[in-house]
Amino acid sequence: MAAVIDIYSISLLLVSLTMFVVRYLREEPPVMPYLVVACTCAVGNFLGEQGGGIGAFMLLIAATFLFMGCVFYPQFRGQRRQKSDTA
Repeated sequence: MAAVIDIYSISLLLVSLTMFVVRYLREEPPVMPYLVVACTCAVGNFLGEQGGGIGAFMLLIAATFLFMGCVFYPQFRGQRRQKSDTA
């Protein structure tokens, strides 16, 4: 039976890998943040299976925030360039 942590870690991993592939086709994204998200999902899933539910959930929440940083960082970077170009 799949637990909530299993579903959460696998879905976060699939979404982050999909986002990496989409960005890779359009531009050249940094690999390291996506690799950290993938490793954190694996460790969180392992901890969830071993009975460390709270620790696994905290790791997966941290991975979610890192993934959100990966998603939103190009928009912030683009806004900084636009501000510096107009000044």
